[in-house]
Amino acid sequence: MGVAGGLVPSPSALVVLLGAVALGRTWFGVLLVVAYGLGMAATLTAAGLLLVKLSRRWAGRFAVRLSGGRLSAATPFMTAGLVVVVGIGLAARSFATV
Repeated sequence: MGVAGGLVPSPSALVVLLGAVALGRTWFGVLLVVAYGLGMAATLTAAGLLLVKLSRRWAGRFAVRLSGGRLSAATPFMTAGLVVVVGIGLAARSFATV
């Protein structure tokens, strides 16, 4: 998760890079963008590790038992359906503005 989050393109990184190119300091801009990506990856990795550690610590105290049968099996399909519905809605909205 951390590496993927650090590799996601950022509009602000593009602005920094273009500003550095305009000032004639391209390598400084590249260095800033790489540092931003590494910082984002480190932050997301630390947050994920902290969440895992806390979930292990608190698992026994707040144990909630859900019936794992059909609800657990249907959850990925419901999530995929929601993504498809939102995607269709966004596509329809973009065609309506054209």
